[in-house]
Amino acid sequence: MIYFDNAATTKYKPESVYEAANFYLREVGVSPGRGSYGIGIEASRMLYKSRCAVGKYFGMSRPDKVIFTKNSTEAINLFFNGFLQQGDHVIISCYEHNAVLRPLQKLKEQGIVDYSIIQRDDLNLPASDLFSKYARDNTKLLAMTLASNLTGRIVFREDVFDLFNEKGIATFVDSSQGAGKIKLSMKNQKIDFLAFTGHKDLMALPGVGGLCCESSEHIKPFVQGGTGIHGEEYTNPEIFPEGYEAGTLNMPAIWSIHAAIDYLKEHFNEISGTEKRLMTYLLDGLKKIDAVTVYDEEYSRVSTCSININGIASDKLVSLLDKNGVCVRGGIHCAILAHEAIGTVSTGTVRLSLNYMNTEQEIDAVLDILRNVGD
Repeated sequence: MIYFDNAATTKYKPESVYEAANFYLREVGVSPGRGSYGIGIEASRMLYKSRCAVGKYFGMSRPDKVIFTKNSTEAINLFFNGFLQQGDHVIISCYEHNAVLRPLQKLKEQGIVDYSIIQRDDLNLPASDLFSKYARDNTKLLAMTLASNLTGRIVFREDVFDLFNEKGIATFVDSSQGAGKIKLSMKNQKIDFLAFTGHKDLMALPGVGGLCCESSEHIKPFVQGGTGIHGEEYTNPEIFPEGYEAGTLNMPAIWSIHAAIDYLKEHFNEISGTEKRLMTYLLDGLKKIDAVTVYDEEYSRVSTCSININGIASDKLVSLLDKNGVCVRGGIHCAILAHEAIGTVSTGTVRLSLNYMNTEQEIDAVLDILRNVGD
């Protein structure tokens, strides 16, 4: 099997990630913050270590200011619903995942917020022009994905965040795509809030994500329930971070992200270099197939690209590749805004997303299949 769907989930993890999850399940196996006995206290220590590992990885000035959720979608919903208020305006890019679009659209339909979408060509504008064109007096937030989950295009721009921060507008990054491929420093790059997920580029287990809060601006808790502290109160205490983590946390996954980040820190240059080499190799091969269209080919990217082959529906191409033992994703990819931007709403695309564990031999095999289809 050739697995080229790493933008959905990295199938193959470092061995230390599996070992960490297994250790927690077998040797600890209890919830943090729920018991004052020894092993419960150890679970709380492991939670704190994982929290700080994430915060340090994303270059936070206070690495413990991390709220754990089950994925980035939950983190984004927590943030938008807890941070935005009546009458606020939000600016997003045309490459945002539905995890960003849909909560904002729901808030808009409820008459709470309005939002504007930065169009594809405008993403190349100087930061000052971008601000002049899209910012309003009531603009509260600029939200940008780190990289497109559809085409791989890197969307985040440090100069834009610098300017918006200078103008007093809060900034947010959805790092679901690219978090393990692009080094970020929330403190230095003026990123006030950041959502992450464990199971993609960070190579942890599914079931863990979170919200990193560099800014001290207030957020209301989103999910009400047991928090392990102040159980006598009728609603969540607004105490950070426990008041924002109602319910039982997925500690095996949370401990796995601690191990995954340790692995990333040690091997980042190797991983990054390998993925860039593999992506260049794949793109060079795709360019030589006349029937293939590669979208956003001209932009810097992470190790993801989207293609179509003339006259072949994306779902049929996915099926054909599957019959040849190749795993890719076709369709809309939960990214309707991006499809509108590149003009592929009616056709969808086929996405190829690589990981450093892939090989040139696997790429050659996929290119051979695509050549035969194109002929």
